[in-house]
Amino acid sequence: MCPGNSQVTHLSSPDHPLPELQLEPPVEPVAPTAARAAIGRGAENPPWSGLDLLILGLVLVAAVFLFSSIFFAAVLHSPLSHGVTATELGKNPGPLVIVPSMTLAYGAMLISMYVLVTRHRKRPFWQTVGWRWPQGSGWLGYIGGGGLLAIGLAELSRLLPIPKSLPMDQFFQNRQSVYLMMIFGVAVAPLAEEMLFRGFLYPVLDRWLQALFMTPRQVRRGCVWILITAAWGYIEHRLPLTWSVLAAVVVFLVAAALVLGRSLRSGQKPSPLVLLPGATVVAWGVAAGAISDHVFGVATTVLLVLACLLGVFSVAPTPNAPAAGRFGRLLAVLATSFAFAMVHGEQLGQAWGPLLVLFVVGLVLTITRVITRSVTPGLLIHVGYNLMLFTVLYLGTDHFRHLERMTQ
Repeated sequence: MCPGNSQVTHLSSPDHPLPELQLEPPVEPVAPTAARAAIGRGAENPPWSGLDLLILGLVLVAAVFLFSSIFFAAVLHSPLSHGVTATELGKNPGPLVIVPSMTLAYGAMLISMYVLVTRHRKRPFWQTVGWRWPQGSGWLGYIGGGGLLAIGLAELSRLLPIPKSLPMDQFFQNRQSVYLMMIFGVAVAPLAEEMLFRGFLYPVLDRWLQALFMTPRQVRRGCVWILITAAWGYIEHRLPLTWSVLAAVVVFLVAAALVLGRSLRSGQKPSPLVLLPGATVVAWGVAAGAISDHVFGVATTVLLVLACLLGVFSVAPTPNAPAAGRFGRLLAVLATSFAFAMVHGEQLGQAWGPLLVLFVVGLVLTITRVITRSVTPGLLIHVGYNLMLFTVLYLGTDHFRHLERMTQ
């Protein structure tokens, strides 16, 4: 970095002091929107939007489907399959399919993030996402903290109804599989998940929710959209998967046509942001058609509770800016942690005990992101947490030689 060409931007506020950030080179400011104009000075303000997040999610889903299909076919027609049929491999794909396909899918997502920030938004990537490595040996403290978190939650899990057998146990059938999962869990998953949840998702939620609580009209609109989303998800969940996808595509095309027609009549250039609420509803509809009844019930309950809370806020007196900021940030932290836990739901069989443990992990990681304004400490805690889990497994199974002890 060249000091002569840098700019110093002060983003501190009385209730949330921030360090000075060096921005280089000078870039054109992002065009303000109503939501951005309303946020408090201490709120996150990333250059990407909710629509960008939706696109990243679609890239990840498409990449998972593509690479899973490739490695499924490769394993099925290789000696590694040991005569397993396509049906059996489909029910239990195992780490030989899951690990390389997820690694490449996460790589595609990270590349998309980099292109979005550097090419489309014209910002320096690592600085914009809040990548700041702890000074000195501080990184060891975060990794150690992750290990202590794993030990503490292991004690907490003794008080919870943790099933003896979970769907993810199928990935720990032999030493080769465990080593693959360990490499993935320590070197790949923490980076990708922290970049997605704490690097990209949380800042958008923080900005949007802080702005939301400052404007009662936006609160009411958010309440309506959540109710529409819940109702649409209920319809999609009851349809066969093929029909649910077809219905979602039709609804999205109709919404896009209505938006385009309205823009043409007004003579204004259509903005892709106006499709964000509709795209979110459609995305949830597709997901609702694919997930289990239990997960759908939990997610719908959360949506209805959130709609009720927003309804109460919409009729309450408008809070001042600091109070609205605190409400918005609290909800952003909870929503990010909930999303982090639910994305692991299928691996845990939707058992609420393990999901509660993961929610607490997500809560710690997100709060760390809030306090440090950086994704790096949370990444190190995440690595330390997973590393401790595999270390305990390594010692408890005699160097992965007696994996049957996992369920004893």
